[in-house]
Formats: sequence, C-alpha cells, structure tokens
Amino acid sequence: MTSRFSSPLSALCVATAVGALVWMGCGSGDGERYYCDSDGCYTCDAYGCTTTAAPTQQPCTGASSCAAGSVCTNSGCAQTCSDDAACPKGTVCKSGVCSAPKSDPGPKKECTTKADCGDGKVCVANACQACGGSAGPCPCAATTDCEGGLTCIGGACTSPSNTCKFSSECADGKLCADGQCLPGCTDSSTCNGGTCEKGVCKPGATGGTCATDAQCSGETPKCVAGSCTKTCGGDDQCGIGKFCDQGACVPDTRPSPNCTADDQCAGSGSPRKCVGGFCKYTCSTSQGDAYCRTIDSRIGYCAKDGVCRTQSEATASCTAKGDCGAGQDCIDNQCK
Repeated sequence: MTSRFSSPLSALCVATAVGALVWMGCGSGDGERYYCDSDGCYTCDAYGCTTTAAPTQQPCTGASSCAAGSVCTNSGCAQTCSDDAACPKGTVCKSGVCSAPKSDPGPKKECTTKADCGDGKVCVANACQACGGSAGPCPCAATTDCEGGLTCIGGACTSPSNTCKFSSECADGKLCADGQCLPGCTDSSTCNGGTCEKGVCKPGATGGTCATDAQCSGETPKCVAGSCTKTCGGDDQCGIGKFCDQGACVPDTRPSPNCTADDQCAGSGSPRKCVGGFCKYTCSTSQGDAYCRTIDSRIGYCAKDGVCRTQSEATASCTAKGDCGAGQDCIDNQCK
C-alpha cells in the first residue's frame, strides 16, 4: 500500500466520507496514527496513510541462530509476543510470534540440523532429542548421520558388532538383511506382528509408532526406529527377542558369533580359524575353490576374504544396503 493522499485535508475528508480509507477522523495537527488490519499495517497522519513494512527477518536454522527473545520460524527469526503491542511496527502477534498480517510464521523450530543441538542430541522433527550413550540409539537415514564409529542399521545408529554381512553369521532360519539377522518368510502370518517384505520378517512397532520421544510415554518412553520402546540398563530387562542397545530395548537382530579365538574352532578334518567371531575354513588363492570343495561342497568357493563360502556369499553383490541402488535392500547378499 503506497501513500494514498497528497491532497489538502478537505480532499482527505471527502475520500473518507465515501469509504475510500479506514480512518479515525480528520483534522489538523502533526500527530500520527498507526494501525493494522488483515491486509497490512499503516501509519497515517492528517493528510494520508502509508504502508508500514515488517522488519527484515534474519535467516535461521534453529533457535540458537536467533537472539534472546526470538524464535526460529519458516520466515526466519521472529520476536516472541503475548499481544500486538509487544511487536515491532509492521507486524502483529500470531501464535506467540510477531509476523506480518498476511504472512504465516509457521511452526517454531528449535532446530533443522544436528549443529543446532548440543552434544549428545540430534534434530528430530525440528526438536533437539537426546540420544546415544545411555539415552537410546540416535535416529539416522545413513551411516554419515552416526558418530563414534557407529553404523546406521534399520533407522538407528548402532555398533558394527551388532550387524551382519552374511547370512552364515545369523542363527538358523535367519537371513542377513541390510545388516540385520531377520527370519525368512513367505507371508506375514509367520512374522509375529511384523511384516514379510522381500522374503524376510521386518519387526513391527510393539509399543506404538512414533517419530520422536515426545510421542511415546508410560512404560515405552523412547522412540527408536519408529517404535516406542522401554528404557533399560541391561539385556535382562528387555525380554525375549530383544536386547538393550544404548539404554533402549530393541529387537535383537544381532549376528550369533561362536568364537573369540582359533582354539575354540577345533574339530576333525581341515583346521578352522576364528574370523570376525565365526569359525571358518580359510583358503588361499593358490588353493582356490577346489580346496574348499574337498571340505564341503556347500562352501565350495574361496571368497575374496580368504574364507570358504557358499556361492551366494562368495559372489555377493552386496554386504550392506549402501551397496545397492535407490529403493533396493541387501538381502542374503543380493540387491532386491
């Protein structure tokens, strides 16, 4: 809205009389009047009105980007308020923040990046949430979201020791799927509340679905990988089928190691060695596949890591979800 009048006072009063201007009276003097309506804010004197623009808002990524008394919104840093009188000219009080009459400040954002939060916290749904240590696994979309050598598995940062690369590392009846040992399936009826996807049972949300801790309560106050779950201090507090991961009970999809040293892998026939926590027959390039087949035809392939493996493991197209294309999962070493 630009200046509406530069004519004499009488012209202003005539205009007022026909409703061309919302005005509180005509007369001489230097006093100014200021008001806002749904279209904007205006400063008026005896000769006319001009639009009062809202102050330029400082861009922000979270509350820490803004000065005291301000919050971060979609429009930038905005001053907090209880009524219009607390707002700078050009703005009115909307949902507790000062905003131009025709603009929507949107939700208040404590954060949009991890950098907006302090140590031991991540940004989830525009709020800083404690995680890691004993506060439950941190949420993640990729391993780059995790710190301290942790890896992203099933939407949560966890220790690499809790993940699998090959199905032979899992208990009987389970397949290695995106780093998790999951039961094989043909339909969801055998998945104990979970869903059968691409031949494996994906765990269900036993404590209710969630995106943040704020959506969980009671006996399951922690949100981990989209499911509300119990907090814990040890595996014995989590019950069958779960373990305590960084202070939260989560489905136990860990591999099942069977050794810590070579002398635990003794047996008849060719010697085995403890490789990554599993008793394996090792081989060399010079021995090749033929050597492995003399041991057991089921593991008749000398893989690149010097271990006798099944054909699917020796010729694996993937050992992690990141090895596959968009929308694909790494299941039993095949991208699906």
